[in-house]
Amino acid sequence: MVALSGDGSALYSIQALWTAAHLDLPITFVIANNKGYRILKQRLRAFHGSDADIGMDFTKPEIDFAGLARSFGVTAEHIAEPDAIRPALDAALTRLGPTLLDVAVDGSVGG
Repeated sequence: MVALSGDGSALYSIQALWTAAHLDLPITFVIANNKGYRILKQRLRAFHGSDADIGMDFTKPEIDFAGLARSFGVTAEHIAEPDAIRPALDAALTRLGPTLLDVAVDGSVGG
């Protein structure tokens, strides 16, 4: 099973990683990590014409999702290069317990 989430959405229920580890569930969590609430920024700009997106970036400090997952007992990996996604996903799907893949994606906000 694969669960796909953005980094902002993952923060709403990150404690679910502990449950997955505790119950040894075969779930691969993939977090698309753009270091912020990009969807909220896009909507703020599109609907309100404002780029005052205060408090919507996860940069000071950055969130280490792989480290956080490991602290909950989940095997985890940060992926920065696109070519590394497929091998990491293939390996994750062969594991018996939970795995988290923290995948870096472009955080820029288009108009």
